[in-house]
Amino acid sequence: MAGVGSLPERSEVRGRSFSPWIDRSSLILFAAGAVIAVPEIASFLEQWLGGTAMIATVCGLVILVPILATSLGKLVVRMQL
Repeated sequence: MAGVGSLPERSEVRGRSFSPWIDRSSLILFAAGAVIAVPEIASFLEQWLGGTAMIATVCGLVILVPILATSLGKLVVRMQL
């Protein structure tokens, strides 16, 4: 693990408040929430999208979950500095 660099779009400054575990834990949190919410979101979208609601929901969450997790991780790190 000696050759591990910083995460993308992160500064090289590392301190007590910086940890990639913040990003990892927020990603796991949002992914678990997405898995729980998929049936409800798909059933809500089914009135407009019909049979493709589940596919659209999964594709949307695959895009949305990492964006939200990264944003939350950056927010937490900024608040700790």
